Amino acid sequence: MDDDDDSGDGDARALAKPVNTSRLPVARSLADAAPGEIVVVNRRGQSLTTRQVNASKAAYWAILVAGPATVGVMYGALLSPTIGVIAGVAIQLLALLKMRHWPALRTAIAHSAAYRWEEAQAALIALEQKRLPAVQRHTVQVLLAAVEHLLGQPQQAFDRLTRAQAALRGWPRASHVLRAQVAAMKAEVLATLGRFDEARRARDELVGEAAAATGASGRPRGDYLDMLVQGTELKIAADADTPDALPDDNTLHAWARAALGRSRFGDMLVSLAWAFHRRGDDDMARHLLAEAPSRIARSSLPQTSPRLHAWAKDSARAWGVDGL
Repeated sequence: MDDDDDSGDGDARALAKPVNTSRLPVARSLADAAPGEIVVVNRRGQSLTTRQVNASKAAYWAILVAGPATVGVMYGALLSPTIGVIAGVAIQLLALLKMRHWPALRTAIAHSAAYRWEEAQAALIALEQKRLPAVQRHTVQVLLAAVEHLLGQPQQAFDRLTRAQAALRGWPRASHVLRAQVAAMKAEVLATLGRFDEARRARDELVGEAAAATGASGRPRGDYLDMLVQGTELKIAADADTPDALPDDNTLHAWARAALGRSRFGDMLVSLAWAFHRRGDDDMARHLLAEAPSRIARSSLPQTSPRLHAWAKDSARAWGVDGL
């Protein structure tokens, strides 16, 4: 899964195309998200359909004209093909009222969603130097931490996330989904750094924020938050080589079915393949590993999970899996 490996001609062509930074294409759903698209999630961490997004936009602008109330819909830009470092950053629609820096922020998000992490980092560093509204300032910091991790700068990412978490604690408008995203990234960065006890504590924060997003409604956790929690669990287990810390096999099979139903996030399939291999089920491991390349536009595993990356390369060679 080296960046110069051939992981699919279609994906390579998609990444070679210029990025249209004048708009942010919205995915039809989390399962159908394609490179360059963002996924929109609500306050419960559930991804929204395109129709729901359009309805929310219409309602927001209607309320804006009628009065000062706001709508709690969030944009989640899915930065990475790896669920292990999934970095969906919530941008409340209220931020669009502060229009001056929105085009530059939109450009950075578009590059991130298209796996152009270097371009995204450059755009975000330029934005960081400006006076930004609180929503955009927090968004820029979290996005920057995400791309730093993806580009192999985990200590920088950790330092930035620590500052971002402290700022969010003093910001009452921060949603539980945004807090969960930051906790997930912190857990994954700590796992990359080999600080596993701290990573597990950050994972516990993630689980707590995910539960708080649902609250007392009795509704199940949203699919986006489900994926965030599962990916974080797998990332820590793979980096620490602790397969027994994962849930039982039936639960892992349910996670695998969900992952196989998505068109992106193939690195999560690699993590699941490792888990099944370590549990002694090489048939399932081989199947998941073979399905991963078509869902990986650009892998960050060499930077974020070198142990898992090495296992995947060796296993793919042994099992005759192409594209990894």
